[in-house]
Amino acid sequence: MVTATKVFTYPETIKADFLKTGGLKFGDGTEVSAEEIWRFMTEEGPRRFPHAFDASANSIGKLSDDVTFFSGIKRAYLTLTMKDRLYKAHDNGVPIVMIQGGQTLDPYYAAGGIPLRPGYIMQWARDVEEGLNLREIDNRGLEILESGRRKVSIEACNQLAAHAAVANNIVPVDLIAPYLCLRCSDMSFLVETHRHKEDQRPKYLVDFPINQTGKPWTVDYLAEQLRGLVKEVAKLSKKEVTDEVLRAEIKRQNKARKLAQEIIELWWSAEQPPLNSTDFFSIPFLANDFVGDPQATIQVLEETKKEVEYRVQNKIKGTGVVDNAKRVFVCGSCVGPNSTSVERAGAVLVGRDDNFSCNSVLVKEEGDPYRNLAEAILAFPYEQPTEQRAEWVAEMVKKSRADGVLFMYNWGCNYQTAVGRLISDIVKDKTGKPSTFVEVGELGRSEATEQSENRVEAFIEMI
Repeated sequence: MVTATKVFTYPETIKADFLKTGGLKFGDGTEVSAEEIWRFMTEEGPRRFPHAFDASANSIGKLSDDVTFFSGIKRAYLTLTMKDRLYKAHDNGVPIVMIQGGQTLDPYYAAGGIPLRPGYIMQWARDVEEGLNLREIDNRGLEILESGRRKVSIEACNQLAAHAAVANNIVPVDLIAPYLCLRCSDMSFLVETHRHKEDQRPKYLVDFPINQTGKPWTVDYLAEQLRGLVKEVAKLSKKEVTDEVLRAEIKRQNKARKLAQEIIELWWSAEQPPLNSTDFFSIPFLANDFVGDPQATIQVLEETKKEVEYRVQNKIKGTGVVDNAKRVFVCGSCVGPNSTSVERAGAVLVGRDDNFSCNSVLVKEEGDPYRNLAEAILAFPYEQPTEQRAEWVAEMVKKSRADGVLFMYNWGCNYQTAVGRLISDIVKDKTGKPSTFVEVGELGRSEATEQSENRVEAFIEMI
């Protein structure tokens, strides 16, 4: 028996107030009105991307039920229209660059490119064919993953799917230029899979001197590589990148980082969580990744801050959050708990070390921009030696008033597997809060995540 899909809709009763918030301006000079955003999210979006509007599913990545959080609607619009903007940018000569988590995006955007982490590449690849429901889009993602496993290895992390999407030319990526040795044991291996005669796209690898961050040579070493990175992207974009251009981009992205910090502090200060887990977790993602357009994203963050301030002042609680919800802090890369199932179990997500890391360090805006970037990157808490990372997480757990700590990592990730227990134990020792760690094999899936959901819900019951 096939169960009918219930379509998530935005009620007409909020339309007039939403239209008062105005539209969005993009980096290429174009604009979209609030009326156009509303039309897309109520008419075009459900038709083109039905998987995102499946209200009957308990899926990762589903739209937030908080329909009166208007900047959340705009964030969802940016996410769903990213595919269109990427194709348009690529057709206009803007290079699309495959990168990785844990790195700042200032050099890529300054050099005229659009950097995409593996998760965004897979979102794009899965959305190439439109009109798919949740099951169909998950199957498409699994097909891409399996094609990569056949060519490379069944033992590689599921980020392999993004590399397979690039290697198979499912999406147009012009340059492969991640940092190596950041948080991910398979990144170097996966990048090397592109080194064959059929794949002629250029590669540029930035070597992060892991566990060497306190040594004086590392800043100059990394700064020189960043100069090379900017030159490599600029070769494709044909953009002249002066130090002043890079400083301007640093200032712009610092603005996003500051906004994320301020919103998070506001959220933590509230008597009741002013946003639900889905909307709260989107804030560091926006400030880290910009959904392909920093200008529009910063505008959404500015509107988010105003809405959160209003909700905190008026003691408004995020939709779906229960009274006296248990507060869970999340650690680990790439994967995380299903926000819907977390809130159904009586908890709310209050932080994530991965996404908070890049936002927590501002880049100096005066002086040599390459050295400034290198110093900031080398200071990212998540990329420090394990004990230092754990001590920083412990401080975040205290600030967020978390009741428990959940460490999640993807099957096949040797790096996070190795540090998960140590970090969990240190955080528990420093904070006195219960902790657990969960290995999952669900990276890239929207549904069929019951195994991890059961373990997360059991942990919530314990705390």
